[in-house]
Amino acid sequence: MRWLVPILLLSLVACARPLEVAGLRPLSPEPYNLAPKLQSLQPALRWESFPRPTDLDADRGGWVSRVRHVTYDLRIWRGVGDHSGYQDVYPDELVYARSALSMPEHTVETPLESDTQYLWSVRARFELDGQLRVTPWGVLRLPRQSLVDDSRSMSVPPRGYYRFVTP
Repeated sequence: MRWLVPILLLSLVACARPLEVAGLRPLSPEPYNLAPKLQSLQPALRWESFPRPTDLDADRGGWVSRVRHVTYDLRIWRGVGDHSGYQDVYPDELVYARSALSMPEHTVETPLESDTQYLWSVRARFELDGQLRVTPWGVLRLPRQSLVDDSRSMSVPPRGYYRFVTP
């Protein structure tokens, strides 16, 4: 019984920690484990610009000053529940895609279906020393989550997609 208290405390601390993000952090809607319900079928999505504050902090070699021509790629998938009894949601059908967005924000141009869960991700595309580069697709990194790709598809990023639900 004495070992139960430390385990409960560790569990509470893990739940209180902010979610980590790999790639670009979404600003609106904010990243959560659960999908926030939005007010529009054409949501305005915003994410941090590239180079990120963490890139600026880690810029010991001066590479950030050599970054040129930053654009963003955005993907939105309709979500589908996992049929194995877990509450994971995976991308089903790619329903919206935009490339070469010049700003770290975008309002969906065509209405999405109502009362539907969507998964989305974004990445930066940029030039560094004359070479085209891309950041990883942005995803949530949940505590103790594997970074292994979704086993059902090599064309999408790992689990932990940003989520939202339409009204």
